[in-house]
Amino acid sequence: MTIRRVSVFLPRVSEFYAGLLAQMLRGFREAGVEASGAMGHLDADGMRQWCAAHRPDLVFEMNRPRRDVPFLPRDIAHACWVVDFNGRSLSHFEGSEATYLFAESWMLHYPHEGFFRWMGPGACPHDYPEVPHVHGSDASFAGHIPNPWSPAELARDVSGHGACTFGELLPDIERLLRGRAGEPESPDAFMQKVEAACRERCGHGLQLDDVLRYDVTGRTVRHINRTDLIDAALGPGRTMALYGPVNWSRWPRYAPHYRGWLAEPAAMHRAYAEAAVNLHEGTGIHFRSMDVMSTGALLLWRRTAYDHLPGGIADQFEPGVHYIPFELETLGEQIEELLCDRPRAARIRREAAAAIRSGHTWRHRAEAILRDLAAH
Repeated sequence: MTIRRVSVFLPRVSEFYAGLLAQMLRGFREAGVEASGAMGHLDADGMRQWCAAHRPDLVFEMNRPRRDVPFLPRDIAHACWVVDFNGRSLSHFEGSEATYLFAESWMLHYPHEGFFRWMGPGACPHDYPEVPHVHGSDASFAGHIPNPWSPAELARDVSGHGACTFGELLPDIERLLRGRAGEPESPDAFMQKVEAACRERCGHGLQLDDVLRYDVTGRTVRHINRTDLIDAALGPGRTMALYGPVNWSRWPRYAPHYRGWLAEPAAMHRAYAEAAVNLHEGTGIHFRSMDVMSTGALLLWRRTAYDHLPGGIADQFEPGVHYIPFELETLGEQIEELLCDRPRAARIRREAAAAIRSGHTWRHRAEAILRDLAAH
């Protein structure tokens, strides 16, 4: 299959997706194809008009599989990049000529035949050029944290029989999350454990809806991952910069460290460059991880059992050379060591930026997608 024209669609209008769309389109154009795109998934009439105007050979969509686009003409190839389940199961993502999975652990559980593989984000040297480090904070974290649970959310019935509230079940969910010890596990398998915990607690199973499913498999996971990380990094006299939505300010212990929303790549680039270390909680190679390394900033990555899987960070980059892996128990000590050993930190920054430019830009991602479609 020869691809001459590509149309990229991201899930919705946002500042983040505006920057990402421009970067992805630039990558496809540098790979030698015409590229168009928009924020938002088109309905049948919108897709028909788009295809008539842009004549794509390939429609590339984030988080929407071909099964959800039955109105796309069959002579146009479809690729789905699964970055977020949005309350659905992994099995929902089927029917596309190519399916790309954002997290390396999902590769172990994808249930459908047809072509699929891991694909993490690329980086854009245009938006994230390598720059010298200028110390502004000892550590930083840029990302989303959901709001703390409200009294109403904690009080809702999750059994359908008035036997168990979400607040009563929450300690079991958190215990199960922390007890996974980084072992690969599908979201569906984790939900089965939560179901069993609910039955053990109150004699009834979960009464699931989309909100509760997301709260268990998404929101609680982010709470645990990010509060555990920041709590381990905070220390006496250590400066911390937290970037992201205003939700950070609604957590009393994090509000003093909140520095605001990073609206565009230039602001993110500046924030990454000014932090002595940039933290990641280790749940798949994220957009900000790639952008940090592209900037020539220092990435500290929480070690997981997934890291050496195909698509894991240790499969794509060399620990201790391009980034620093850490355990929560020793994170504070490692931050202090890097603050004192500036030559080592500078060496890792240089190696990381070089690795991005040699094989992990959006042009590299686009070229790989075009090769995949040409071969299948």
